[in-house]
Amino acid sequence: MGEFVYSREGNVFEPTKWAGSPWAEGLQHGGPINALFATAAHEAAEETGLRPVRLTVDLFRAVPRVPLELSRRFVRKGRRSALMEAVLCVPGSSEPTSSASAVLLAPSEGAPRSWEHTPAPPLALAGAEAVDFLPKDSGIEFPPGFHQSFEVRMGADEHGAAAWITTPLDFTEGVPMSPWQRCAAVADLTFGLSGRSLLRQRIVDADAWRVPMINVDTTIYWERPPVGEWFGFRHALLTDHEGIGLAEVDLADAEGRLGRSLQAMISNAPPGSKRKTDAPA
Repeated sequence: MGEFVYSREGNVFEPTKWAGSPWAEGLQHGGPINALFATAAHEAAEETGLRPVRLTVDLFRAVPRVPLELSRRFVRKGRRSALMEAVLCVPGSSEPTSSASAVLLAPSEGAPRSWEHTPAPPLALAGAEAVDFLPKDSGIEFPPGFHQSFEVRMGADEHGAAAWITTPLDFTEGVPMSPWQRCAAVADLTFGLSGRSLLRQRIVDADAWRVPMINVDTTIYWERPPVGEWFGFRHALLTDHEGIGLAEVDLADAEGRLGRSLQAMISNAPPGSKRKTDAPA
């Protein structure tokens, strides 16, 4: 595509139009925010020689599409484990727009495996059908942004529904997204894409928009370093009660199962209201 999400000057990231959100002009999509915090986690990993195992991103409020400064610190930094915290702030402000924490652990390279439990293999990318991420007949004019870059494939087999997603965008000009950044970015779709996959394959019979939901966080567990550009969602668990919900999916990449992604959600509409149009996740 030759397009990129941010211009970088030191630790300040200025969003391009590709960082935009479908919800309103002037807001950032959650995917690029996840990628920024994955950047902090990976830089912390390079500093310590440890490996990111868990990344949790907390979204306090809608993130404005303005330059943001990324800073990080170690809560604990040891030989075998570390805990890092990171925040995004408007330069000159001490009030975070969002924050994240990451657990980093020391791998024992060459150590034999003790436990391995994979309920079912991921659906092969080649077995999934290309679909439009943005519905063409919705009648909605979406602001430009990250959501317009997605390539999505969906399918199902005897183990259930699955979805694959990628974005061809570079992270900064001339610098491709790393697998860590791209995986974190598309994990923002944990609820939206997995729910759409279940509905499309008629795995569930639900009025998905009875109470429209929006995620307030994303937690990714990586069992190993991610590889490649495409990431799969499988074995989705979606549930809600009194306007609060949880979403959970298995993550996969070109080499198979990769880890898990989880989100907490909250009602994004008054009780009893119903969304009349199909908007993107």
